[in-house]
Amino acid sequence: MKKTILLLAGLIFCTEIAFSQGFYNRNQNRNFLMTVGTGTTHYYGDLAKSGDNSNIKPNFGVGARYNFYRRLSVGAEVTWFMLKGNDKTDPVKETRNLSFQSNNFEVSGLLYYSLFEEDGRFYMRQFANPYVYGGVSLVSYNPTAELDGQRYNLRKLNTSGEDYSGLTGAFPLGLGVKLRVNSFLNIAIDGGYRFVMSDHLDDVSSSIYPDPTSFGDNDVARKLSDRTWETLPQGTPTWAEQGKEFRGNPNNNDGYFIANIKLEYYFSEIGTSSKYRRKVKVGKSNRIKVPKRRQYKYNRRGKF
Repeated sequence: MKKTILLLAGLIFCTEIAFSQGFYNRNQNRNFLMTVGTGTTHYYGDLAKSGDNSNIKPNFGVGARYNFYRRLSVGAEVTWFMLKGNDKTDPVKETRNLSFQSNNFEVSGLLYYSLFEEDGRFYMRQFANPYVYGGVSLVSYNPTAELDGQRYNLRKLNTSGEDYSGLTGAFPLGLGVKLRVNSFLNIAIDGGYRFVMSDHLDDVSSSIYPDPTSFGDNDVARKLSDRTWETLPQGTPTWAEQGKEFRGNPNNNDGYFIANIKLEYYFSEIGTSSKYRRKVKVGKSNRIKVPKRRQYKYNRRGKF
């Protein structure tokens, strides 16, 4: 943890020294930002217990953002994140005994709305600027489970008895705040829920167990599909064999919440609006005036 703090402090210090010396570096409008961040992901679905925090897993993401009009900006992010769920955390579902873990990727297009405008001189922005965001995402997911010390891909084994894609859509919605560290850096803290268009992030959806005979001689798939054989008394028929309908709840899609802390760097300018301009009063009217640069003539001996 100390190394991370020292690295961040060193990066902030070096950035301020490297770019604060030049007048032009500060006075050109920088409206394009690069971001990098990390945080936690909280899974919500059939294998989650309300109020349980044991399924919190890490995430890491990179992205870019463009301030195109006053309080509005657009951005794109790529995020790797993990999800985890386990019936053993819930006494009501403990006998069902299903679990999963997955490594996933999210590619998002986002629209941001900030409380304060950001189309002026970037280095004179507010110290704290709250914002909200929303957008669309494409999510790649692969639920897995462990059996006898080996991890298996549940979708490929068709343990749910339902065919589904490893890609789905989602709608991120969240809020956060940007804190100005120096002229070129922000620290952003935000959190947002993902409304996922699938109920299979955890490989659990239908309430009906697949027929155990449908797996043929694939014992691994049969054992992972219905794991009540591990919790019921020996010799007791499994829930699938009993025809019990308690495997999942198809009425609600899965979702997840991402909380992040990000480092934002004002990288460059895009568009003609980046010219440094200011309003001055001329008589009774206002007009836009572009400051002129002082021009010098030089000879071999220097300036004259």
